[in-house]
Amino acid sequence: MCRKRGPVLSLAPALFLFLVMRHGAPDHPGQAGAIAALASAGIAATLYASNCPDDSPLFVATWYPIAILIVAAAGYFAGRRFLRW
Repeated sequence: MCRKRGPVLSLAPALFLFLVMRHGAPDHPGQAGAIAALASAGIAATLYASNCPDDSPLFVATWYPIAILIVAAAGYFAGRRFLRW
């Protein structure tokens, strides 16, 4: 998953998960945001992998974790900002 497509593909699931979690007001909003972002990154990785012709092990081992870490970090900070009481 390249650095740009992965985070873009995970935006829609992340927004949906944030909207759902906002009604619950989690105790640890940063962690909740990171977990929601990890779930949305998993959805994005699945969508990207099902349509990507480049599936070499080195490509997957390098670019997928980088994109997932970017999304998780963004989810952590977004969670701290938007999921607090």
